[in-house]
Amino acid sequence: MKNIDKLWTTLRGFTSTINRYPVTILLFLFSAIFTSYNINTNDLDNIVEILFALALGATLYMLLQMVYERFCHGMKTRLIFGGVALLGAVLYYLAVEFGVKSFGAEHALRTTVLLFILIIGFIWVPVIKSKLGFSESFMVIFKSFFMVVLYSGVLFLGISLIIMAIDMLIVNVASKAYAHVGSIIGFIYAPIHFLSLIPTYPRRDDEPTLQVDKAIKPSKFLEGLISYIIIPITAIFTVILLLYIIMNITGDFWKDNLMEPLLVTYSITVIIVYLLASVIDNKAADYFRKIFPKVLIPVVLFQTISSILKIGELGITSGRYYVIIFGIFATTSAIIFSLRPNHKSNVIAPILIALSLVSILPPVDAFTISKSNQIGRLTNVLEKNDMLKDGKIVPNAANLSEVDRQIIINSVRYLSRMDYLKDISWLKTYSVSYDFEKTFGFNQYGSDIDAEEPDLWRLYLAERTPIDVSDYDIFVVADLSGKDYSEPLKTVPWGVEGYTIEQEFKNGIGDILVKDGQQNELIRYSLDEIFNYFKDKDTIRNGEISMEEAEFVTENDNVILSIVVKSLNLEEGKNSKYQNINAYIMVKIK
Repeated sequence: MKNIDKLWTTLRGFTSTINRYPVTILLFLFSAIFTSYNINTNDLDNIVEILFALALGATLYMLLQMVYERFCHGMKTRLIFGGVALLGAVLYYLAVEFGVKSFGAEHALRTTVLLFILIIGFIWVPVIKSKLGFSESFMVIFKSFFMVVLYSGVLFLGISLIIMAIDMLIVNVASKAYAHVGSIIGFIYAPIHFLSLIPTYPRRDDEPTLQVDKAIKPSKFLEGLISYIIIPITAIFTVILLLYIIMNITGDFWKDNLMEPLLVTYSITVIIVYLLASVIDNKAADYFRKIFPKVLIPVVLFQTISSILKIGELGITSGRYYVIIFGIFATTSAIIFSLRPNHKSNVIAPILIALSLVSILPPVDAFTISKSNQIGRLTNVLEKNDMLKDGKIVPNAANLSEVDRQIIINSVRYLSRMDYLKDISWLKTYSVSYDFEKTFGFNQYGSDIDAEEPDLWRLYLAERTPIDVSDYDIFVVADLSGKDYSEPLKTVPWGVEGYTIEQEFKNGIGDILVKDGQQNELIRYSLDEIFNYFKDKDTIRNGEISMEEAEFVTENDNVILSIVVKSLNLEEGKNSKYQNINAYIMVKIK
């Protein structure tokens, strides 16, 4: 009977959570629907943009609902907040769908930072003009998050085992069932459970309720974990880290590639543990609050100096920009913690929000500054070596120093990774062919291990070449390499029979196969035949190829398989071989 009562209490809690955060739950429900649809059809090329828009609207409503509960009254205000959240999701989607040429790493990072700002605001609002501190609100979020992760993980594992048993013992179950379960748990169950654990905080200047006190108070297990395991381990690691710094400070310490991420990770750990320890009342937590912020100050300064020195070597990247921003935040926080070890730490939230906003708002944002810096570094090196003339790159590696080579390599790689190449007029040709050696005159991966230069083929389909897909049932873009360079291609099943296109590794890049739902092979094509065609022809090794040269078709009584080469890379040396094809694959089931 008690278990039934607990179940009903839990269900009532979930129902009240839906009433409390209706827009958030609705948008997460849409996320589950779109994700499940895409799992079935794989038709949504803009699924990332859709999920980001829905997540932004859902998180914005969480923040606005918290503002409403603490400072506002009336149903009209709540309806306005709901409309603002929905409008925010719609406007974001329209902006990235129609205002952005291609949704890349920069837009994903900007959105992630914006979501981070909303989450920090969600944690901070409950303690504005309150007797509670930021550390108490952070403890509530910390407890709730990890409890939901645990429950969701166990739930997913249990349902997956049930599906596996049904698949093995009763009837075949499609593999996509596991993805559907993950989508439902991740977008529906987990958000509802998480929000059900967030208490209703008192209004401005009111006393905390018993519900809030219970949500803040750590369990005996968590208190013991922090006090007697996490804090001692952090202390031991701190001693080791300080000894390493003291022993190596005169050597290559400042340019150690492991040093920067190590110090950043340490700083994040200390700040999180400090916030958690602020809610615990025992000697271990008290000593941690008094001592560790003072230790954190020199460590963060070392990290910031290391990052600045790295700028001279590798230039400014968005990642390094955020490392320096975090260094500023961590230093400020450590000073505040040192001066006021037993006081509220509410002020660190607006500092973090302000720094995060600076990082995404032009003209001083991470992306504008890093893009300008990397283009400037690359331009200076090319002009210094007479490799940039009349708006075109002239290959000239004869007199390039090793330092200049590395600047060119690092800058081009960063600009490519951030999808900035197409914005630079003299790099547009490279953005199509990605033939580094032809463009700059040297191999970005260094000298070949063979005594003589390898044979090279760099071919690509002419830009804007139309491809007729009307005679085919399915169209897939694939990047194909050997087993030492990539995972084999395997598409999501399509059609009633569950057909798939797969890559089977052999000696090198292998074969392309089409299979039915019972894994019966319908047709096979050796990718080596494509390479052999161009090797035997040997009329062109670098440059554009026509549609007639790029298309390879094979068929039998069951299937027509067409492979159109978008780009082809082949390197053959005495002891090495690299094969890569970026291709359009089309299939017609007869």
